Amino acid sequence: MKAKLFTPVASQNPLYMGCADEILFEEILREHGRSTAAEIKEDGYRMQVHKQGGRIRAYTRSMKPFLLELYPELHPSLNALPDCILDTELIGDDKIGHEGFDIVKKRFRHRIGSKGAQDYLDSGIVDEMPLAARVFDTLYWEGKSMIDMPLSERRKITSEILEDKLTPSTQRIITEPEELRQWFDELTGANYEGLVCKNSQSAYLPGKQTKDWVKLKRSETLDLVVLGVYMVNGEISQILCGPYNPQTHKFETLAKVNAKRNAFNKELYPALRHHLDVQCPESIAVSQAIYTKPDTKPDYFVAPENSVVVEVAAMNFNYSKNWHSCGLKEGKSYSLRIAWLKSIRDDKKPADASITS
Repeated sequence: MKAKLFTPVASQNPLYMGCADEILFEEILREHGRSTAAEIKEDGYRMQVHKQGGRIRAYTRSMKPFLLELYPELHPSLNALPDCILDTELIGDDKIGHEGFDIVKKRFRHRIGSKGAQDYLDSGIVDEMPLAARVFDTLYWEGKSMIDMPLSERRKITSEILEDKLTPSTQRIITEPEELRQWFDELTGANYEGLVCKNSQSAYLPGKQTKDWVKLKRSETLDLVVLGVYMVNGEISQILCGPYNPQTHKFETLAKVNAKRNAFNKELYPALRHHLDVQCPESIAVSQAIYTKPDTKPDYFVAPENSVVVEVAAMNFNYSKNWHSCGLKEGKSYSLRIAWLKSIRDDKKPADASITS
């Protein structure tokens, strides 16, 4: 496959293999040939930049156009680039963790009219909440597709991109599990989300999740699709959510989560209100146990293709007898222990949700 300018490339996404521990650190190094390119995992929105001459376009993870006119602080840095396709993360300038993510979320717009765009720019939000972009991969550079080249070769280009608002991700080549653990602990202690460990010899694999890219995070964090809602006094109180199983082509229930935290239910209801159904869609796999207790079956189901992706964190996974359908076998399935809703990922679509492996 060759990367082509102004044809968005499906994003390669890191694989989540479980909670960061010594066993996982060792497995990553083994999979990557005893040397891994570990880089800081930025907390923002994926942005793929395409530039040719004076023409610049950007695309979201869902391969939809980014409204670059809303981010004038990026323009000088983008204009300085040669012809290229860059895989970047839009982040809060000088902000890390969820503080930075919240800034990106407040700045992001799916669509906006010309008057709305002008009002947005006149509001002072650009100065109050400045953004930057972190480059972590180069897919095309000065007339040459680089997708099939090893990451180590692509990184040589990426590391030379040093513009005011466009800089390379921080990366270290690590060969020992203890070194990986130390850096991970240092970063998470400083409120970074974690690391992405990459195989330096790997090509860029559009739309894939493989062990070539593995993410290490502080907590068990998943991007799940809202599959059902529980109502109290006309408001969403809790949500039923789960990942996608590519083998069965169905979404599976994994967690019932409080939606009132940080008033997330107020954001969810407008997005879901026209897609609520008392019948369970065929695209959702449910355990029959969901119907045995009054507080397990949701008041309404939501067809996954019309639903919303949410970021859910938990202490860890449980595999036991319960009423969920994720990995269901002989009455046992996966569930999340002490799960909470972290954010609504309006930059992702249901197809980008975590998968059941």
